[in-house]
Amino acid sequence: MEYAWRPSWRFWERLYVRFFGFVDLHGRLRARLMIPEILAHHPQSILDFGCGTGCYSFYLSRDPGINVCGVEMDSTRILESDSILERLKRGNLSFSPDSPNAPLSQFSDHSFDLALAVEVLQYVPNIQETLHGIYRVLKPEGYLLGHIPMLGYLRLEEVTLFSDEVILRLLEEAGFENIRLTPTFHGMNQKICHIYEKISHSKLFVTLLFPWLLLASRCLEIKGAQGDYRFFTAQKPKETDERPKGLKERGQSPLKERPSASRSASLEDRAESP
Repeated sequence: MEYAWRPSWRFWERLYVRFFGFVDLHGRLRARLMIPEILAHHPQSILDFGCGTGCYSFYLSRDPGINVCGVEMDSTRILESDSILERLKRGNLSFSPDSPNAPLSQFSDHSFDLALAVEVLQYVPNIQETLHGIYRVLKPEGYLLGHIPMLGYLRLEEVTLFSDEVILRLLEEAGFENIRLTPTFHGMNQKICHIYEKISHSKLFVTLLFPWLLLASRCLEIKGAQGDYRFFTAQKPKETDERPKGLKERGQSPLKERPSASRSASLEDRAESP
């Protein structure tokens, strides 16, 4: 609903969004999975890393007991979100620009109970520094929740292509524990999303078909063993020395290092368990 106040939209576009909600089928299905997972941790402070248009930030800040900070490298999106926030006047929500050269350097250690990284990690210039920055600003026993595509979208902007093995190793080397990967988007819900992608170039088709596609998707399970995406959770341990394990101890890039055969088997076993 908050997104209906986007400055560049016309009256009828705002009215449509206020009635049907955020018009992005893939995003709506993803949020249906992630929002309950986020709220189940009862966070009082949330970092929305790579917040984009701020949809998660706006939704989660509806609860006045949760302080939310959205971080985004695109200054245009920060300005748009700030203009919406000025209309809403929520004291528990803020947006902050971020630098690719020093991710999250504007925040102190142990600032947040929970961090989100939704469809953004594949684009960051330095994935190791980014994950360590998120780890640093989380409080002990805080959680990182994210969603990523397996092997990306074949876009030039993508820097890291994830597999189960890669994301597990990156999170572990950043210091996280209790890592859980859950495959998402498979079967009919993936086909419905493909239909939406094909019509998304036409405002007329989107206007007419989006409500029906959204309604059909409500009957479908988002999680599935054959899914092409991963929802992941990872926890910062209770006591930590704030060092990223892999980079400090071995001085190697986790994307170039290949694990031993026994190590690979362990990662695969964990990746298959939701």
